[in-house]
Amino acid sequence: MEKLVTLNPVAEMQLLAVQTDIAPRPKSLDGLKIGLVWNRKRGGDAVLTRVGEELSKQYKNVSVKLYEGGIPAPTAVLDQAAEESDVVVGSSSD
Repeated sequence: MEKLVTLNPVAEMQLLAVQTDIAPRPKSLDGLKIGLVWNRKRGGDAVLTRVGEELSKQYKNVSVKLYEGGIPAPTAVLDQAAEESDVVVGSSSD
């Protein structure tokens, strides 16, 4: 009789997960600095650029800056985006 082996395709966590509270949400984006963090996956920069364009159309006096990260995103890039931005949007596009 043949034996059937079933494998679980879910990867195990290599590091402990860190839980944090949800980030506070502003009531409006008017006049805010919005950071767009690209993880360098193909297409993510195009999506983030479009997000920035749409937010600029919908809200007054918005400034948008794209930050080039990686996988994982370098801490220095995340720190810079957090320091220079009121709100940050990230991508994980393929």
